[in-house]
Amino acid sequence: MKLFKQTVSVGLAALLLSSTALAQTSTQDGAVLVYEPAYFDAFNPITALDMVNQVPGFSIDNGQHVRGLADTFANVLVDGERQSTKSESIHDILGRIPIANIERIELVREAVAGVDMRGQTRVVNVVLREEQSSRSTTASVGGIYWVGSGRLTPTASVSTTWERGDTRITLAGGLETNAAPLLRDEWLFDAAGNLLESRDEQTSRDLVMPRLSGSVNTTFDNGSRLNVSLSANQHDSQSLDTSVVVDALGDDLRTEIFTSEFEDTSWEGTLTYEHPFGENVSGQLVLLNQQSESSSADEFLRATASGNRNTTFFDNEVESGERAVRGTLTWEMNERHSFEFGAEGAFNYLENSLLISVAAGSTQPTQLPVSNTRVEEERAELFASHVWRPVDNVTVESGFRLERSTISQSGDASRERSFDYPKPSITLTWNADEDTQWVFGLEREVGQLSFGAFASSINPTDDVILIGNPELEPEKTWRASAMWERRWNGEGFFRVSLTHEEVEDVRDAQPVTVVTDNSVNPPLTTTFDAPGNIGDGRRTYLQAETAIPLDDYGMGDSRLNLALFLRDTEVTDPTTGESRRFQGNEDWRFSANFRQNLTEHNLSWGWSGMVLGDEDLYRFDEIYLFSREPRFDLWVETTAFFDATVRLSWQDLNAQVNERERRFYSDARDVGTLEAVEIREQDLGGFVVLTARKTF
Repeated sequence: MKLFKQTVSVGLAALLLSSTALAQTSTQDGAVLVYEPAYFDAFNPITALDMVNQVPGFSIDNGQHVRGLADTFANVLVDGERQSTKSESIHDILGRIPIANIERIELVREAVAGVDMRGQTRVVNVVLREEQSSRSTTASVGGIYWVGSGRLTPTASVSTTWERGDTRITLAGGLETNAAPLLRDEWLFDAAGNLLESRDEQTSRDLVMPRLSGSVNTTFDNGSRLNVSLSANQHDSQSLDTSVVVDALGDDLRTEIFTSEFEDTSWEGTLTYEHPFGENVSGQLVLLNQQSESSSADEFLRATASGNRNTTFFDNEVESGERAVRGTLTWEMNERHSFEFGAEGAFNYLENSLLISVAAGSTQPTQLPVSNTRVEEERAELFASHVWRPVDNVTVESGFRLERSTISQSGDASRERSFDYPKPSITLTWNADEDTQWVFGLEREVGQLSFGAFASSINPTDDVILIGNPELEPEKTWRASAMWERRWNGEGFFRVSLTHEEVEDVRDAQPVTVVTDNSVNPPLTTTFDAPGNIGDGRRTYLQAETAIPLDDYGMGDSRLNLALFLRDTEVTDPTTGESRRFQGNEDWRFSANFRQNLTEHNLSWGWSGMVLGDEDLYRFDEIYLFSREPRFDLWVETTAFFDATVRLSWQDLNAQVNERERRFYSDARDVGTLEAVEIREQDLGGFVVLTARKTF
């Protein structure tokens, strides 16, 4: 990781303009756009999160949830520092910074000296004021009304920050709850389209998630900076799924009841120390320790109309942890060249225990392959990067990372493997003028493996088993990209990007045959699906985004944002040998959101909508097809009461219906025939959210 300077650009005097006029300046030929606090006044901000959400042409990315530290950082910095915590999102961190503590917001659009872009084309830097002594508290309370279940659940959060000279202390706590129902209708047809049975299903849930966190950030006289943070999270949920199944004539066939209890406790501690070794050389050390323990107890009851009853119990215990250390040395040689060198090491583990037992007069355990196992990984990485400005309006960022990983597995499966992965990258940014930018990139990426894929899992309601696969390897991707952006009037922009990926060892499900009974000759075998690598494939994306200020069209202080995403993928199906698209990848996506500020009434309102293309999911003897109706949200916000920001929103206003078509085959899809088709329609029923936020 890189040591950042207190700011990432040369400060310019703020423009004294009205709230609807341009309140943005730029530095380094448009590489850094600066937004003063006055720019955000019309948006009624309470915290840094409110400000960052309104930066034109920028969307917060929390980073990948993967092992180690290299690829987990969000695209938002605070005082030039990346937040090293993994258990808290950047949304939570920004939501604890009151606007009174903010000097300005900077949008960094290319690699510049003193800013670690981490391969990202743009980041936001939240620059804090230098206060000698201050204290502020931000609190939020609210409630969610779940239309489908008629229930009301509370939400709350509070954070307090003390500034004492060069030390900043933050304490925070929060509570999230959820009682969203799942309302389903399901129909099963034979291959000829005749109705066999139908199902009325409803799931009720109770979810409670309290959280606590604290951090201390201090600067020493020699310029060194130290940040220590701790966080703890609890996740408790109970759910009840009830299904009544009838035949084509409406007569009762059976009742299925699935109950689930889940509990997860996790904590994390991080330490970040930065030290200057001279005017142009600095170093940083990051330590991370993360621990999580979860348990679930599920029960699936099936009772037929004739009186037969069968109950299956599922007990799952999972323990996981991560220790990571990362060291970085940065050399700002001059205005044209800067270098970064470093190393990272990490140890990760997951221990899974799954017990299945069936009660039908007596309880007998059912053994599933690779259901009790421990997976460990030792990983080391060396990295170096170079930022070069050959001319004032062109920046070249090149980098190279070399990763070595050893994965070992014990328990039901015993295996140890080592991998070496080189990961080069290069990005060229050309600012044709202060409003027009071109970005070209080429990189090799190695995907992260989910330890959960090494252990078996089961979905009782769909009767689906996935066998853990000790032979799983990460995807390797060569990615080439090009992006063009044009800005106007301070708030308007249009951006289009094209990306092509060549993917090696595509991660998908593949059939695995295991021996289930050795007592007979020949032994009995069963074929399951397992996470696996199914060969090479390709992905191509086209993305277009725009923000259109509507002031000149008689709409007052308002803005319309549009985004279109198109995707084309191709891989060879491991069962049929035919080409198909990647599973879980919709071909297109379109979203729109609108906001209007009525400052004379202390009021803002807006709406958002999204529609997605279909998705597929493949098993060796099944195909899933997913489709969704458009979703629409509506909201209104006011600051007319007690100097607080009160927001009322109706989310999923049209009660979006998600449809799943599930096709069953008599054998593997390449040789079997279609036996049945199941259609399921599901929705949440919509929900209304009321929140009030205030800074003291």
